[in-house]
Amino acid sequence: MARTIAEIKESIAADFMRNSDVARAYGFEAGAAFTSHFSRVSIESLLFYIVACATWVLECLFDQHKTDVEKRIEEILPHRPKWYRDKVLAFMKDKTLISDTDTYDTVGMGEDDIEAARVVKHAAASENKNTSILTIKVAGEKNGERCPLDAETETQLAAYIAEIKDAGVRVELVNIDADTFNCEVDIYYDPMLLPEQVENACREAIKEYIENLPFNGEYTNMALVDRLQMVEGVKIPELRSASTSANGEATAVPIDARYVPQAGYFMVGSLTINMFPY
Repeated sequence: MARTIAEIKESIAADFMRNSDVARAYGFEAGAAFTSHFSRVSIESLLFYIVACATWVLECLFDQHKTDVEKRIEEILPHRPKWYRDKVLAFMKDKTLISDTDTYDTVGMGEDDIEAARVVKHAAASENKNTSILTIKVAGEKNGERCPLDAETETQLAAYIAEIKDAGVRVELVNIDADTFNCEVDIYYDPMLLPEQVENACREAIKEYIENLPFNGEYTNMALVDRLQMVEGVKIPELRSASTSANGEATAVPIDARYVPQAGYFMVGSLTINMFPY
């Protein structure tokens, strides 16, 4: 990473001041501070600044060259799941790709136009080791909350993925409603507080934890209990059960320790909180 002009100049000045021959010629002690013997507008200071500027430009060019080379290497290597995730996030609704490329022509589009066209706000890609199928989970946003893409957008996205993917890669696109999370918790609370007050705080804590998990992030029973222990008035939280149902299924599946939602994200369903004074 390129150093700043000030850092480069300071390094040059420090070497200058440590030189015994220079110190003898100028009449100062080797290792003295540059600013104690030379002003900011001295010839030496100006010369050091000019050299520092030139060095800074050179270091920036090397940084850019390194970035370009790494990008080129990334493009020619077989694509990893992260590449597919990034490409899906770059999908633009109602736009077509430049012929024989995997990029869009954004000439004439402002930042707001580009952002509005990128309707996929969340994406994750992972490969099943047994079936060698690349699963890509996606979601959009509505009123600040995650939601499935509409059918028209899903069709366009599927065509986009088919166009950009490597030959032979089998892709499964997952664009479904959020998994529903349910749980039952026993809360032993401080009797000096109102049980309704503690219960409402626990409901908010559960909702905050569930709805703010990273996209395609892993839920754990332990993390939920840890979150409840942070609620004021909670003495002992005991998770009696946790379950989930995916894509509107009526039957809920018990969660044993941990779970990654099939849709990539959860919505809160039934929360049963049993309050007991401690």
